[in-house]
Amino acid sequence: MRPARSATATVRTAGAAVAAGAVLLVSGCAGPDALLRDEGPAAARSTRSGPVYVADGTGRPLQRPDSLPLGDAARLTGLHWTSWGGPTALASGGLSADWCAPECFRRPYDVKVTLSGLQRLPDVAYYSSVGVVAPQVHGERAAELGRVSLRLPEI
Repeated sequence: MRPARSATATVRTAGAAVAAGAVLLVSGCAGPDALLRDEGPAAARSTRSGPVYVADGTGRPLQRPDSLPLGDAARLTGLHWTSWGGPTALASGGLSADWCAPECFRRPYDVKVTLSGLQRLPDVAYYSSVGVVAPQVHGERAAELGRVSLRLPEI
């Protein structure tokens, strides 16, 4: 038979258990380990609210367009978008232009397209530039396609 414990001993044991638990909880809040560091700038919060567009040659807003004019002499066609709405939008498709005719009109050049330069407006955002990489295009023309300014609507 076990000897009966006094009420005082039981209260002391319970008090010690609560105190030990409190010490464990507080010690977990003592701060980060000295080996852990938080370096670099904080991630920027997106201030965009509303949809993201690219404007066509007339300023009409488009989302994930199938085609997109690049000035008066070139056009992106058959665009398949793999991303949209972030700082950049990515697509693959074709390129036809006056300067590569008739070859690229029969079969548009394969291209990779990157929209960038997100311009935020009160309720929407627009991409302001496009970069086009076409393996068949070289030299100065390739450099021109590397960064093309897009029309932004007047609001």
